[in-house]
Amino acid sequence: MSALTIYGPAMSTYVRTVRMACAEKGVACTLEEVDFRSEAYRKLHPFNKIPAAKHGDFVLYESAAINRYVDRAFPGPALQPADAKALALQDQWVSAIGDYLYQVMIRELVWQRLVVPMQGGKPNEDIIKAAAPKLDYQLGVLNEALAQRPYLAGAACSLADLALFPILAYVRVTPEGQAALKKVPAVTAWYDRMAARPSAVATDPAAKR
Repeated sequence: MSALTIYGPAMSTYVRTVRMACAEKGVACTLEEVDFRSEAYRKLHPFNKIPAAKHGDFVLYESAAINRYVDRAFPGPALQPADAKALALQDQWVSAIGDYLYQVMIRELVWQRLVVPMQGGKPNEDIIKAAAPKLDYQLGVLNEALAQRPYLAGAACSLADLALFPILAYVRVTPEGQAALKKVPAVTAWYDRMAARPSAVATDPAAKR
C-alpha cells in the first residue's frame, strides 16, 4: 500500500495532529511543504486551508477527516474507541477543540504572543488580555474531564488527544499559558503523558525531520 503524503507546514497544529495519527498507527507518511494560498494547492484543498492528504490517487482534506481515514484504512492500534459512549466523547472533544479551544488558544493567544513578533510585528496586548480568562476557563473544563480519566475519551489515547496536544504545546511556551497551566494539574499530567509518546517526539516541529 502506498505511503500517505501530507501537505502543509510542520509548525501547523493541524498538520502535526495528522502526523501524530500516522505515527501512532505506524503509517509511513511524507510531509510536503506547500504554498496553501496557491492555485496549484487549490486542486488538493478547494478552500486553501491545511492540511490536505493524498493516498495513491485519493485526495482528502480537513485534519479530522484525514485522521479518521488513517485509523480506518490502515492496520495498527485503534485510534478511536469501540465503545459508543467513549467514541461520542472523542467526537465531542474533537469538535470542541476545533470550534472553541483553537480560537482562544491559537488565534487569540499564541498567534499574538509568538507568531506576530516572528513576523516583525507587535503583539496586541488587548487581545491577549481578553484571551486570558477564556484560556483559564477552557483549561478548567479540560482539567475537570482529565481528572476523571487519563485521556479525553477514556483509558486510551484517541484522536481527541492528538488534536489537543499540538495546541497545548504552543500554549505552554507563552507566559500566559505557563501561568494558566500551573492551575490545572490534571491537564499538565496529561500533557506529560502525551509528550512522552513516540508520536509526539517524532513530530516535534522544532526537531529535524
